[in-house]
Amino acid sequence: MESRVNLSNPLSQTDVVSRTLVTFTFLLGIFMGALDHGIVGPALSSIMNTFNISASWGVWSFTVYTLIFAVSIPVIGKMSDRVGRKQAFLFGIIMFGIGSLIAAFAPNFIVFLLGRAVQAIGSGGIFPITAAQIAMSYPPEHRDKAMGWIGVAFGLGSILGPTVGGFIIATASWKWIFLVNIPVCALILLLIAKYKPNQTRVVKPIDVLGITLLTLLILAVMLGIRLQNFWLIALGVICIPLLLLVEKKHPDPIMKVKYFTRSRTLALLLASAASGFVMATAVNFIPLFAEMNLGLAKGSSGFAATPLAIASMAASLIGGMLTDRLGARRALMAGFGLALIGAVFLILGMQSIVLLILTIILMGLGIGIIIGSPLNVLMLQAVEPSDTGMAVGYLSLFRSLGSTVGPALAGVFIANFTNGFSPLFITSAALSLASMAIVLVSAKGR
Repeated sequence: MESRVNLSNPLSQTDVVSRTLVTFTFLLGIFMGALDHGIVGPALSSIMNTFNISASWGVWSFTVYTLIFAVSIPVIGKMSDRVGRKQAFLFGIIMFGIGSLIAAFAPNFIVFLLGRAVQAIGSGGIFPITAAQIAMSYPPEHRDKAMGWIGVAFGLGSILGPTVGGFIIATASWKWIFLVNIPVCALILLLIAKYKPNQTRVVKPIDVLGITLLTLLILAVMLGIRLQNFWLIALGVICIPLLLLVEKKHPDPIMKVKYFTRSRTLALLLASAASGFVMATAVNFIPLFAEMNLGLAKGSSGFAATPLAIASMAASLIGGMLTDRLGARRALMAGFGLALIGAVFLILGMQSIVLLILTIILMGLGIGIIIGSPLNVLMLQAVEPSDTGMAVGYLSLFRSLGSTVGPALAGVFIANFTNGFSPLFITSAALSLASMAIVLVSAKGR
């Protein structure tokens, strides 16, 4: 069994300091990954000029990263239960550093995309592993608040990313956007070197065929959604029954079928997908909404997302406290409730920048709660301790799926409706309401 804190024998001060340092190290990985998400945006035009490519090719800097990240999450999450979370996290940090070097010194755009892909593989060993590590390092009465710091680290990195990226572009070559990751990776490796985890590992045959089918399924569906290609999506759908057939027979499957047959875990996965949709549509389209509805300049409209990011970061801590006081399920319901109210205000439209900012803050508070502690805590309560890495990985995978569907569907709405924001935010509100319903109903299920 996983080593947990013995409540009858409180930790010594040395042990508390050691645990805090390890937690800080894992959170530093989250911060670095989040910083990288936002830091590339300001450099995109410089990268396209360097490699002499069009904007249609330039967006693959993000597309390749998103696709490979989605694939790596469940695979590395599963492997962390086999080889250990420390080893999986180390692998992620090393791969992220190698990918950063490849991207910085790429002689052409194809090699640059290879670097982004390697970075994405590394991210798959950072984000879900950190959540599982923190969850299993703290006793229940401290776990909720501790997991709230994940949202703080991610939010801080997301806020600083565009600012740091803009500063680097203004003062140095875009290559430093990636080279800045190298000393951070080195520091993380140094800090975690002496950490000796106590974790029981799974020793069973590796599910090679299951991993292959799952990879094909994720790539086909997510790429199909991004390209709005029906045939790619159909290919992914065809992989589903084949994957289920393989997983039912394997002694240690990459995807446990019971996650999708038990109402509790299925509800949490669907809620995670909804959280990704709500988050992506808010972050990506509120600036455009402000520009088109309030007449803000393009440069100014980008700041409309700043209150959302700050509120989301603060709500991650609040979500941990709510989870501790009200329970994870009620905290999650409150988060979706705030997101629902924010979406309704956006549907109604507004001509006041002050009202828009208040609505954005409300959305940010809701998003910070629903992507933070409550979902992770509920999932960890529903699975065996030996499956923590895989379970948290699937939450991240479904959130990525939702965040991919959001912008794709938004593009369809904006292109085909006079006011495409209304159906977009109606969908966001409906998903928030549906998530509240399924989470509530699933409380009585298995």
